[in-house]
Amino acid sequence: MNEQVTRQILWNIPVPFIVLMYALLGLLIAGFIYAGRKWYRVVALGTAENRFDQIPARTLLALRDSFGQGTVIRESWGWMHYAFYVAFVGLFIGTTIVGINSDVRDLFDLFGVDLYFYYGDFYLYFKAAMDTFFLLLIAGVLMEGARRSLRRPTVLNDPPKEKTQDNLENRLGYWFPMSMMVAAAITGLMLEGARINASHPAFTEWAFVGRTVGRIEGAMGAGPLFHRWLWLVHVLFVYALLFCFPFTKLRHLIFGPLNLFFRNMGPRGRLAPIKDFENAETFGVSQVEQYTWKQLLDMSACLECGRCTINCPTVATGKALNPKYLVIEQREHLLEKTPFLLAAKAHAQNGGGGEAPVWEGPDMITQVATEEAVWGCTSCGWCEEGCPVGIEHIQRIVDMRRYDVLMESRFPTELTGAFKGIENQGNPWGLAQEKRAEWAQGLEIPEIATLEDPSEIDVLYWVGCAGSYDERNQRVSKSFSGLMKQAGVKFAILGREETCTGDPARRLGNEYLYATVAAQNVETLNRYKPRRIVTQCPHCFHNLKNEYPDFGGNYTVLHEAEFIDELIQAGRLKPRRENLERITYHDPCYMARHNREWDGARSALGAIPGAEVAEIEQSKNRTFCCGAGGGCFWKEEHEGTRINQKRFDQLNEAKPKCIAVGCPFCMTMMEDAVKSRSLEENMRVRDLAELIAESTGVPTK
Repeated sequence: MNEQVTRQILWNIPVPFIVLMYALLGLLIAGFIYAGRKWYRVVALGTAENRFDQIPARTLLALRDSFGQGTVIRESWGWMHYAFYVAFVGLFIGTTIVGINSDVRDLFDLFGVDLYFYYGDFYLYFKAAMDTFFLLLIAGVLMEGARRSLRRPTVLNDPPKEKTQDNLENRLGYWFPMSMMVAAAITGLMLEGARINASHPAFTEWAFVGRTVGRIEGAMGAGPLFHRWLWLVHVLFVYALLFCFPFTKLRHLIFGPLNLFFRNMGPRGRLAPIKDFENAETFGVSQVEQYTWKQLLDMSACLECGRCTINCPTVATGKALNPKYLVIEQREHLLEKTPFLLAAKAHAQNGGGGEAPVWEGPDMITQVATEEAVWGCTSCGWCEEGCPVGIEHIQRIVDMRRYDVLMESRFPTELTGAFKGIENQGNPWGLAQEKRAEWAQGLEIPEIATLEDPSEIDVLYWVGCAGSYDERNQRVSKSFSGLMKQAGVKFAILGREETCTGDPARRLGNEYLYATVAAQNVETLNRYKPRRIVTQCPHCFHNLKNEYPDFGGNYTVLHEAEFIDELIQAGRLKPRRENLERITYHDPCYMARHNREWDGARSALGAIPGAEVAEIEQSKNRTFCCGAGGGCFWKEEHEGTRINQKRFDQLNEAKPKCIAVGCPFCMTMMEDAVKSRSLEENMRVRDLAELIAESTGVPTK
């Protein structure tokens, strides 16, 4: 091919039209600056937080999940968004290439640099690609539009109108920017066809859509004048679309990648501690401006897709908490309050003279979020797993709980006993601390304090409150201990020196109580310096591994599933007895979702001769909560259906004879669900350790 295979850029376009195009470009730039300044001032109202570490890793992850659409395509309907996203990016790059070979080229020519490459084979491939992108954009937007209008799923439902503002963004919704996408794409194809029809260039077969459109337009009598005015119409639609980015819900195209860049790089589900308890004037968050700037950016980045709700236990069972609604409602509250906050900030900067502004709008906790929503969260983490722009929901909810508990002493009355029990006896049941190790009587399990050299043990067995006090879960502790003995593992327990990790207190907002017991446990553990810690409780696992480092405790921690599988793989445990049951494994949220560990349990179950392990859709990182997390085990469900029954119904779809669990609280919730269905004779619930113990001959009672 040679340079003749090309086209003249801006052919047949009069100078006034070109001047108008650049004038609109100037307005667009001004609009972006205005909107950028507005949203910067909004986000900057938040408190300080460092999210500028690990820049290379943040950049790569943001590119993967935003430009690569890594989180979007996990859901089936994500391919519609992926289609028109790829098409839009392709068309944007194509327009940039045209601009480089037109305007920018002239600028570089002054310096003797030739940037012209819009000819030859590249030009032909470019035409075919652009036509493909136009078709892909139209198809993707139309499919998404049909989903939103004809078969609108509940995930796209909007929060109550009284909690949203009547502004331009909400009035335009998504229908206007999507309409502009389709209009820009259709007029773009029509414009290409009009140019082909009017100028009759060679090699039009590469413009496979434009050539066909051009023939239709030619048959209708279109000529150069039609092409000229169509160009202007196309430009106006393109600018209308571009203006949507700063001023409509399409702003997520900008805020989404930003939010993904500033994501939490620490362990998922880890809560940030309250800093400087001694000097803090307030604890938790009661006013929207008390959130960090990243939490305000979360609100701004929400694209209202509803993915945070598709596997949310509170949404699925008719509770007040809807994570999508909460983020939107808090964002609308933030925007409503912003003028007041800016006025108050200016008043303070001017020396505070005169009467200070007073906020007379709604209270964020009791009226915007509502107490029912604040106390409904199980902290299962699905909302954060499902969100394609990295919104961190759990911390914002726990921050409000912290204010309620620590500042207002306002919390569900059922929690009083759990708080007092942890504070006085080191466990939420309030049972005597000296009885913590009674389950191990007669089993010859040493307490670490009695050992001459604690460093000789392989692992420290952290039993947990449920494994120590709950009669049903004591059987799990005995089975797990028996397995370690059979495998020749040197282990010990803390016994009466062990106390609750504080997980229920922390998730329920009682951060002061959590910090107290965490510091006590860290002091104990650091005194013995265990090489490894193993526990059957995912909540203990998560705290010891991911949250105790903030209190000076850094440990190698294993969940029972990981450790049992390790022993099986090493040949130290050998399951021999057959189990011909159909088993389905219920993944604990704090293992599978928050800590990405689900292979160990399946590998261990797969080692049982004859066992058939059946999977369901809501498993592994898509597991569904049992209803006990977030401290909810210690309070009643007053709304909708019970979460554990919803989860049981999901597991029962696999028609199992045994539900395997890896969490003491999941054990209780699943057994209660089985009893509520009167299925005790047909189905049993067993901990993973119990099933392996049955197969290896270890007593399970």
